Amino acid sequence: MKGFKVDKEWMERNVLSNPTVQSALNAKARRIAPIVKRIALKEGDRHYAESVRVMQGRRPGTKSPTHLRRPYARVIIGDEHADAKEYGDGRIYPKKGYLRRAIAEAGG
Repeated sequence: MKGFKVDKEWMERNVLSNPTVQSALNAKARRIAPIVKRIALKEGDRHYAESVRVMQGRRPGTKSPTHLRRPYARVIIGDEHADAKEYGDGRIYPKKGYLRRAIAEAGG
């Protein structure tokens, strides 16, 4: 069987710039964000919950061998101690795993 080769312009036009693909990525992030907020509020971390937002954009594509600029949508936490609260720092913040728990609850 021969390898299937996709034209870079076709991929950009039909997949990466497709509004359906971008809206699906955005919908998943928007589905996870309120779950993160609810879990944080349930744990009593109001500052963390208020700092949750969804951001979308395009990756630069500089590390990709094809240099394709792929779209993304991600849940961003504005809390300055978000990393320590998510993964634990061993001193002040125990491992909470708000994002991990939200993704598991949303179904991947």
